[in-house]
Amino acid sequence: MCDTDVLVECTKPQLEAMLAVLKPLLPRRTQQHNFIRSYLYHYDNINNNRHDLKSDRWNVRFYTHRSGDPNNCTLITINSYRDYFLICFTLQESQTELKECLESTNRINWKNYNLLLMCDENLYEMVKNVACQKIPPGEWMFPSHEHAMLITKDKIAKLEIDEKLPDELYVAPLDPEKHAELINTHWFMRHANSLELIRRCIEFNGGIGLFRRGMEQPISWISTNEFLNPGFLYTMEAERGHGYGRMMLKLELKRLLAIHNLDLITIVADENEGSKALHHKLGFESVCKVRWIAKKAT
Repeated sequence: MCDTDVLVECTKPQLEAMLAVLKPLLPRRTQQHNFIRSYLYHYDNINNNRHDLKSDRWNVRFYTHRSGDPNNCTLITINSYRDYFLICFTLQESQTELKECLESTNRINWKNYNLLLMCDENLYEMVKNVACQKIPPGEWMFPSHEHAMLITKDKIAKLEIDEKLPDELYVAPLDPEKHAELINTHWFMRHANSLELIRRCIEFNGGIGLFRRGMEQPISWISTNEFLNPGFLYTMEAERGHGYGRMMLKLELKRLLAIHNLDLITIVADENEGSKALHHKLGFESVCKVRWIAKKAT
């Protein structure tokens, strides 16, 4: 049977063409640009090994409107059913293409027990309305917005690593098998499938830890997620107050700059005043707001 769904999976050339459209729109569109870049960077690793990818968040597919205008960059990403995560995006001012995709596609399982949608604030009302047409409003949660915080390549290059470490401490790469469980235990967004997400983030994008000599587990750490956003930053409670978290974030930014040579984005919750203050101090600026729509647990 011929597949006539309004959503078609993006080819590699289509995604590369989207990058070309988004590039002149930076830094405003850095979040979308870097997500596509991250996927293309790991394209072969993901698509040649999907049967071994235990993290649904990394087992992602990119779809676009079958007959849409390529300059609209209409995009919906869909993950597997355990972490059923949809990201919705379009440059089209009328949002017609994206709305048609959400309303008409058979590729989205709106009845999946676990469903999370993310979009920029300017798309939120449309995406919310379609979601509430598919599933009654009472079955959804609408969390407060988050900030997409951007730091440019130039600012990253100028960051100074001036923190002085005691002799017994050192920085080293994270190991996905040795350290993912500890990181998952302390992640405030921990959920049933997050351990494999963190393990794959370390495997694919790396990460660094601050270690005390003679100990296998770090006292502070950071990695980078599938969107190419630094995250999972944490310092053990007994080790706080020494600026280790600030140092780890700077080191991770510089490590990623050396690999990708890109401006970088982090996502910070609106109510997380401490994190926002840290990001502003390092030179981050809020470039847009991100909204979530989450299906209630049943």
